[in-house]
Amino acid sequence: MKKRITFLIVIVAALLFMTSCNHLLSTFVRFQNNSATKTVWPIWDGGQAATLAPGQITEYQEINPGMHTIKWQNAANGKDLTTMAWPNAVEGEYYTFPYGD
Repeated sequence: MKKRITFLIVIVAALLFMTSCNHLLSTFVRFQNNSATKTVWPIWDGGQAATLAPGQITEYQEINPGMHTIKWQNAANGKDLTTMAWPNAVEGEYYTFPYGD
């Protein structure tokens, strides 16, 4: 009986450890508009990630670790505000990508 209880405690501890460390395997990104006048689009991996009015910030979104692309566009006319960048997202990290004039 004592061996069974010890075994169950070990199994429960292992499951708790695995689920609590799961966030370390994920990577998260959010976007922030620091412009005082422009509404902008963060273009993440070729797709529009959000529409951000001046001063807005998105919630964190889970992404895959590795190389990505980002640029910012003016929401009023679709013109590029920045050139393409290639951030390398590291597993378990949180990133905030700001746009500013």
